[in-house]
Amino acid sequence: MMLSEQTQSALAYFDEYSGFNLRKKNDIGEILEIASVVGAAEEFNALVFAGKIVWNLYSTLRKITSEQDGYRNVEHEFAASVQTMRERLAFFALESDDDALKQRFEEVYLGVSQGTMRNLVDIAHDLARFKDLQGDEQRKAGK
Repeated sequence: MMLSEQTQSALAYFDEYSGFNLRKKNDIGEILEIASVVGAAEEFNALVFAGKIVWNLYSTLRKITSEQDGYRNVEHEFAASVQTMRERLAFFALESDDDALKQRFEEVYLGVSQGTMRNLVDIAHDLARFKDLQGDEQRKAGK
């Protein structure tokens, strides 16, 4: 998929904000482009929010053991949040005119393999950073 100049600029700004620590930069760019083309700002923000939740829950799961109180609840919320994020990603894949992108998203994010879960966590990391950027920009604008 060819990214517009606006999407490339937004992605460069986001990449710089993130300290060049993005894991799925190209996929974030493609999602941004699709959101821009189809006018799906609300859907994009819903994806960003879902990604932030997945990343936060994943980070929590890495810090606690299965014997600790609440572990099962966190694990359950993580699974539900991953499903929500998958649904949001599927929306963007379906909105794309690019069949190769649809196929790749199906394989990379929408499958049920261990690799798919790692990819979902990676893009959740990037979406969480995007949510952080949104919050920082809102705070700056409010000053």
